[in-house]
Amino acid sequence: MKDKDNSTVDFRFSEGFELLYRRTADQLFHIIFRQIADKSITQGLVQNIYLKLWERRFELKLDLPVEHYLNRAAKLAALDYLKTSSRRKHHLQEILDQQVGVTQETEHAILFDDLKFQINGITDQLPPKCRTVFLLSREEGLNIREISKKLAIAEKTVEAHLTKALKTIRYYLEKKV
Repeated sequence: MKDKDNSTVDFRFSEGFELLYRRTADQLFHIIFRQIADKSITQGLVQNIYLKLWERRFELKLDLPVEHYLNRAAKLAALDYLKTSSRRKHHLQEILDQQVGVTQETEHAILFDDLKFQINGITDQLPPKCRTVFLLSREEGLNIREISKKLAIAEKTVEAHLTKALKTIRYYLEKKV
């Protein structure tokens, strides 16, 4: 690299590296900032470019001016950041969606348990035969004919008990809302 007075500067040593930094840092900043539009992230990426250059200063063999190398590194750093931040946003959105799903499931389970508790409280107040018919229907899944045979009562009586139980439950639930 050439100094202002056209003498060659070796960036592998601290004085030359500092001079290179002063000359090119603003250029790299602008290259990256145009892509990312975030000052602090851009500054961090520029610093990382110089850090990598410093770490590789003795092994790096350049066939082109170091400024070209740095400009290319800045473009690649910006693209890499955009690619990884996009992927990160996508993963964060997936995690957020999963959390919302879990929260909704939990909320639904709580609401279901609360409703079940309320219904149990209401059915406990039903007359014994009516309560028995309702529980056989809803908890054991028996149909009207099966309940009729099991309790030795008429199917119409089973229907009447179920109707009464459902009306009572509906009445008390609507009253609470």
